[in-house]
Amino acid sequence: MKLKRIVALGAALGVAVAGVGVASAANADPVTDGYSIVGSDTLQDAVGALANGTNITGPSVRLSGDGKALGSWDAFTLGVAGGVGNIQTKPYGPVMKRPNGSGAGRNALAASVGGTSGQAFTWESVNVKDQVDLARSSSLGSTAGSLLTYVPFGQDAIGYAFKIGDASGADAAAAKAVVEDLTKAQLTSIYSAGTSSAASAAVSGTGYTIKPLGLQSSSGTWTTFLNKIGVTSLGNAVDTRSNNIPENDGRVLTPAVNEIQIVPLSVANYIGQLNNAARINTFSGVSLGAIGGVQATTGTAPNLAPSTSYYTSADWGRTVYIVVPTAKITDGPSFDQGIASLVDTTSPSSLTYWGSSASPATTKAVKAKFGFSAPTGTVVTRNN
Repeated sequence: MKLKRIVALGAALGVAVAGVGVASAANADPVTDGYSIVGSDTLQDAVGALANGTNITGPSVRLSGDGKALGSWDAFTLGVAGGVGNIQTKPYGPVMKRPNGSGAGRNALAASVGGTSGQAFTWESVNVKDQVDLARSSSLGSTAGSLLTYVPFGQDAIGYAFKIGDASGADAAAAKAVVEDLTKAQLTSIYSAGTSSAASAAVSGTGYTIKPLGLQSSSGTWTTFLNKIGVTSLGNAVDTRSNNIPENDGRVLTPAVNEIQIVPLSVANYIGQLNNAARINTFSGVSLGAIGGVQATTGTAPNLAPSTSYYTSADWGRTVYIVVPTAKITDGPSFDQGIASLVDTTSPSSLTYWGSSASPATTKAVKAKFGFSAPTGTVVTRNN
């Protein structure tokens, strides 16, 4: 398989930093004659900024794939019950269920190109042929194959946020001292048994209990978090709220007076929100925990940055991806110059650039403001 187009197209054939194509309100869904991307909540703010245009680093930066605009659909939308609802990605195209996470985005993309072995173009009971061009993914699919190619977007890390129900008084201070720095073993115990015996002992006498929250099942962040802490069977005290908890939203933490709630999250997304790079900050009154004594960030808002040691650790670091149909970026009848340009790792105006340029006009500079760093992972293929 030749994937040379990804790394050899160069800036001359790269992504235009231009103003053509799709315009959308801050929380409105686009409809595009160009390319469509769906999937992960973790990547959506950074990808959306690049797709719609941003001057967060000073110069104006906006993507288009060989002259075609990129339209980005959020995993969840404000004002819709459950945050999901339906979307229409192409003019005159079908209305389909919103892909509300990494797994759903990859599955919708695979269906858009027909899947493998002549499968139907159906996703969630709708024919979505040619309706999805790319997907955002914060995790790798599990099915081996070559239908889809995962190109690293950047490096992220898994962490957890917490909120104390009543943060006043000595009891709260003692409880906070425990929950603000948990170990991997404590997180494993909390999410497998409901309440960590180690954490419970530490907060005993304070009157506080720890309540773990789980994310909706299509979330790549949730899947990765469980893999990293080694939990295959959730404890019965884990609150998933009927599989309706979105990721990277601090507003889901609603602890009772003598309760501390915790929830896994993308550290990059947390940084992007506190740096005012994202469209909304949901983490007011919410804290980011350390794990095993290691802080996930450096600096202070609005100039937070990733902790290099945390992001590159095998325990908590993870590479996140832009997923494309392999046939669209390899030589052959299905090759698509625009999609290849969008994931050209040598072009400082592509989705996937982490080259040597220090210019604030690069996509690398924009992604850094959203909390991402240079990826440690490489190009991978899967069937989903």
